[in-house]
Amino acid sequence: MSVTIEGQIDIAGPVGKLLHRRRLHNATVMQSFGIDPVSGDVFVLQVMEDGIQLAGETAPVSYDTRKADGDLCLTRLTEAGVKTGYMYLRGFGHGVSLGVENRAGTIWLWTETASKPNSKNEGYGSAVTSFPYAAGDVVTYGTTRHTQPYTPDPAARFITPTIDRATNELVLRFSLNGTHWERYDLAKAANGVWEPVQRITPALPSAVFQGYASHAGILYTLQGEAYSAANPLPGNTYLTAIEWATGNLLDRQFSAAAPGLEYREPEGMAVSVRGGVPHLHFGFACEDPGPRTCTVVSLSGAPETDGVKVLTDWQPITLAAGVSVDQNAPQGRLISLAGTTTLQLSGGVKGSFDADTVLGYLPDSLTPSVTARANVPRNNNGGYSVARVEAGPDRELRLFGGRSTNVITWAQLDSFSAAWR
Repeated sequence: MSVTIEGQIDIAGPVGKLLHRRRLHNATVMQSFGIDPVSGDVFVLQVMEDGIQLAGETAPVSYDTRKADGDLCLTRLTEAGVKTGYMYLRGFGHGVSLGVENRAGTIWLWTETASKPNSKNEGYGSAVTSFPYAAGDVVTYGTTRHTQPYTPDPAARFITPTIDRATNELVLRFSLNGTHWERYDLAKAANGVWEPVQRITPALPSAVFQGYASHAGILYTLQGEAYSAANPLPGNTYLTAIEWATGNLLDRQFSAAAPGLEYREPEGMAVSVRGGVPHLHFGFACEDPGPRTCTVVSLSGAPETDGVKVLTDWQPITLAAGVSVDQNAPQGRLISLAGTTTLQLSGGVKGSFDADTVLGYLPDSLTPSVTARANVPRNNNGGYSVARVEAGPDRELRLFGGRSTNVITWAQLDSFSAAWR
């Protein structure tokens, strides 16, 4: 436990999951994400992929040109990882951070805009703006489709926004003789009134910056790089907690979350509040080679009770064909036992399993990045009374041990408890 002030989420705490290896509308690396506070839908930003031709463009455009121009793709996903829409943003930036606001049922998105190329000819925002979500729409910088862009200073660069839901504030990060974070009243900013509440310039350790979030007086940052020969497993992902009141670093922790992912580049942070409990989420771009996918893991602000914290409450498991319920429907949850994330299953299955078989399919929130396994009771046949069950990173729940000479007719999952990563 590494919490020093009230409201701080423990960045050394046990990790759960929101999304697991989900394809986005484009095949490029996710850059950031935000979460609708009402529906829980996840909005993900990425640089547009190679070869797309939008209306008004005379030919397909290369990825390098899209990156230099700051052209972005926005994908909308449900909490279950189902893609429900997308947008394109031209001339906006690199997509380093994203704020999602729900105004009486209308989704407003806060992003960087007014893209300008850096020394590597990569476009980054020099202002921030907002616009309502509209599936399939194309928003071009400099049109009336977005609000009047704002910059804290004409010389500021790399300007990005996020939303602090605890304080109803818009938080900006920007470079201006150093890297600064600044807070604004969200309602006033939405009406074009920009009055800085506070600016801090924390001394963040040097590393590749990948995202940030703010909640209840704490600023959180994400740093690190993808797996490579120079950065092998367990990687170099770090989370940092900074106190807004002082600008001081409260905590800095290495994260080995989701070690089994391919590529595993840390990308993006956001906070959601569910049932009054805050959750700090951070993302990883996955797959090597692409198409890249999106994984989002979570740290819960829920308290522990006698060393136990519920990270993900009971979720149903969809059964495969030929598998039926025995007494109680199979379900699973994630809990922390003495700081270790643990997958627990319950319920029972029946059928005629004469070979290793798929029992069902896990929701994203229960899917590990490294296979979790445990032994469970089964019908006693020829002296065999246990079978092995595995929860895999492919979302499949498998049963092992059935043979034509030793058919499994039922298995109970209540004893399944395994370390989950």
